[in-house]
This record gives sequence, C-alpha cells and structure tokens, in this order.
Amino acid sequence: MYKNVKENRYTNKTETYGKLFLIKDTLSNRKWELVNETKNIGDYTCFKAVYKDTYNTQTFTENGEAEEITKDRTTTVWYTPQIPVNNGPEDFHGLPGLILEINDGKLTLVCSKIIMNPSEAIEIKEPKKGKVVSQEKFNEIMDKKTKEMMDRMQSRKKDGSNVIVIGG
Repeated sequence: MYKNVKENRYTNKTETYGKLFLIKDTLSNRKWELVNETKNIGDYTCFKAVYKDTYNTQTFTENGEAEEITKDRTTTVWYTPQIPVNNGPEDFHGLPGLILEINDGKLTLVCSKIIMNPSEAIEIKEPKKGKVVSQEKFNEIMDKKTKEMMDRMQSRKKDGSNVIVIGG
C-alpha cells in the first residue's frame, strides 16, 4: 500500500481471483476519540485513541439462507507524539503522532522497529500496474464474488442444518 498523507490519497495494489487491481482513493478522515491513557512501546510514550464504526458481513442462517448482518467494531490505537508524523499502518492516520499499535478486536499490529534518519535513502514508489478502481468499486467486486461463492456453498448443502460464517 502506498499512502500520500499530504495529498490525502492512497494506492493499494492487490491480487484477487487471479486479477491484479490498483485501488486508488482518498484517505478516510476518522473521528478519533482521544483517551487519557498512556503506555510505553519500546522507548516511546504512547497515547490511546479509539475509533468506532460498523461494517457489513454475510453469514448463513440456521435455515441455510445467506443474509447480510451489520456488526459494531472498535479500533484502538496507540500513537506517540515523540514522532510527530500523522501516519500509521494501512490507511490509518490523523493523530498527532505516529501510530505504533492498532487493535480492531480481531487483529493487533505492533511496530517492532523504528529507524530514524536511515544512512541509506529509501525510495517509496507508488504501484502502477493493475486495473484501476476506487475502493467502493473494489468492495462491490468483492461483495459480488463473495455472494457467488456463498451461493455455490449453499447449493452444495444437503440438509441445511450447518451454519457457516464468512468474514467474521
């Protein structure tokens, strides 16, 4: 993933179902809730921030029918103003310091090494190859493919008594 915080945009190269996509879109501006809590990560004093949202996922009901459900998600991050960079992993940004840890309830990412002012310059290049789509269009493609797979799985079920959850 290539992220340009100054221009408020990102490019994400991803391959799925045998096709290469180049997702180009604007970075989302999350409304972070700053929490009066600190902890140390390595040599850095970090502050807590929380972002709450909802997302949709698909599941099978007890009757074997596919249904879309909405779930709540709380993302907790720890950022350090000691590194005054408004950035973090993936598309996370928008805090007064570098994000060193993220937890969304299922996955935790922790920064394990920081190299300040490296002796050799590192060139970060924006990906160029792939079918260019917006994040919304890519999500539509993925939803369609997921629905197709769920329909295939549902047609294979014999008695409808099993419950299968996909995507959380």
